[in-house]
Amino acid sequence: MKYRFLLTLPCLAFILFSTAAASAPDLAGTWIGKTEVPDQGTDEVTLVLKKDEKGYTGTVVDTLGLIAKDTEIMDVTVEGNEISFRFPLTDGAMISVKMTVDGNKMAGAWVHPEGDTGVLSFEKK
Repeated sequence: MKYRFLLTLPCLAFILFSTAAASAPDLAGTWIGKTEVPDQGTDEVTLVLKKDEKGYTGTVVDTLGLIAKDTEIMDVTVEGNEISFRFPLTDGAMISVKMTVDGNKMAGAWVHPEGDTGVLSFEKK
């Protein structure tokens, strides 16, 4: 009986790790989002995420022109169903973003270094 338990232990570990890996969201793809920018109105933001062996990379652009076309995101961190990253605006200010992923939707907030913040939501295309 003791040996049977020892033989099933690696199988259980494999199943647990496989399930955890399978439940991690696949964020690669194009995400379309909206946010309100103080004194400027609604801004549509397009985020394109790519996944490689090192993790996620991507680009971001918006309709108000606050973000240059194909601006690369930096410091991308994915932990469970949360993603965070940073990117520069055209004026050089670094925006920090933290989102929670739920299926094909993400919701969270952006923070400007001068203290402005805003709600940001995305839907995967």
